[in-house]
Amino acid sequence: MARNCSEEKCMKYCSIVGAHFVTLPLSFVWVYGNLSAYTDSYFRYVCAPQCLHSVSQWTLGLCLAMVCPGTLITKTFADKVGHKRVGVAAAIILNAGIFASAWTVNFSVVWTTVLLGVVMGLMQGVTSAVALQYVSGWAPENAPLFMATTSGFATLCSMLQNQIVTAIVNPHNLKPDAMQGSRIFFSQQDVLARVPTALIVYGAVNLSFQCVGYLLLAPRAEISVPTKPTHQMGYRDPYGTHVQSKDITSHKSSEQSEINSDCLDSNKSNTTCKSGNTTTCESDIADKEDCFHSAETDERQKSLTPYQILKTRVFYALFMFGVATMHGLLLKGNYYKQFGLLYIHNDRYLTLVGTLVPVVASFSRFAVGAALNRCLITIKDVIISSLAVNSVLCAFWYIVPQVDAVLYMFLILGLAVVQSLFYMVLPVASLHVFGPAHFSTNYGLLLLSCTFTGLVSPVVTSAIMNTLHWFWLFGSASLLCLITLLLVVCTEIKPQHLSS
Repeated sequence: MARNCSEEKCMKYCSIVGAHFVTLPLSFVWVYGNLSAYTDSYFRYVCAPQCLHSVSQWTLGLCLAMVCPGTLITKTFADKVGHKRVGVAAAIILNAGIFASAWTVNFSVVWTTVLLGVVMGLMQGVTSAVALQYVSGWAPENAPLFMATTSGFATLCSMLQNQIVTAIVNPHNLKPDAMQGSRIFFSQQDVLARVPTALIVYGAVNLSFQCVGYLLLAPRAEISVPTKPTHQMGYRDPYGTHVQSKDITSHKSSEQSEINSDCLDSNKSNTTCKSGNTTTCESDIADKEDCFHSAETDERQKSLTPYQILKTRVFYALFMFGVATMHGLLLKGNYYKQFGLLYIHNDRYLTLVGTLVPVVASFSRFAVGAALNRCLITIKDVIISSLAVNSVLCAFWYIVPQVDAVLYMFLILGLAVVQSLFYMVLPVASLHVFGPAHFSTNYGLLLLSCTFTGLVSPVVTSAIMNTLHWFWLFGSASLLCLITLLLVVCTEIKPQHLSS
């Protein structure tokens, strides 16, 4: 049965809200920096001796590495059973892994790493692909903005999760009291005994939000982004079959066609279209050939296949941006608190820093997403700014906590602002630079940067820590960002159909 305009809008906004809720497990990368300070201590003083010779730094690296495979397999399963069912299955597996980690943390670093690293990352990739598919399908005209808010929602919610974890594990703000080499740990049994409980509560919060999210997703929200110059918006069933198509510029069809046209036209803003031999848009961004709106409505628009994007220079520039940003993000996620505790003996203060990190990271993504949506800046501007600031801040990372605790907070928050843009830049670039037809696969190829960094970074990190220590560890991130910045400056980043 055809849906009227109000029903369509209701389903649209419910689905967008639902897509935000289902991405909550993506908060793990922002929670782990706080959580690892406790789990590493737990491995050393409760799980010992069988846990002493394992390396827990692999957890976050493997989690980020497995996001790419998870994204790539999503389309295969979604074509058979639908995106929503795939997402629900991913939610069940992911949260079961978190609950199980509260048990494995008592006897094995390896199994805990498998659950919180491999399983978590793989299911995060599926969850992210499903959520972004719904968002880009329901609101293609505002995809940059909603992609930013979708990924930013989980980041923002980690603010609450960080406070919950610390309130459970260390409610009395006890100081770490055991020094091992260049690292410091908690050995108090009053703190360590609560670590499994914190993992269970963290899983319960994720599960609750995801249940609500999947209930809000509309059953037929898999709407494809327009890929043809006829400005047609089609609905697709879970198997990809085209079941309905409406020309949003035509007013000669049936009454239902007029209603759907009004619905779609109401979502357009600041753009007036007229028809002739070609379709053009009169707006304040008409002269920007790399603007997102003009790229979506240009008749020359085409999508690149995965094979084609591998032959473009821009793919490797975006890939290196992912590698450089993710390396710095891994360092921050693993060590912002552990390194800070060496000079700032206040667990609650550093937890506050971790709580503020997702707040500024989320608003950074929201602001940049809105600016991209209005064509005030370009993707290249965002990437260059992010790499430049990241390089400078990492260069001073070693010195700042020794100078002042407040200054250290601003440094970590500054890193969060620029590093969080990774989660917004890559999906937006994949959609608008390479086109919408192969979005999930092309996005998955860009996420290979996560896989590469997640597998290599722990090895490099351990080697540097054992030989050169903290200064050169942070210096490696600064140098990598600087090299990538030079590559990006020399690369043209705009929709490929306009480059050809």
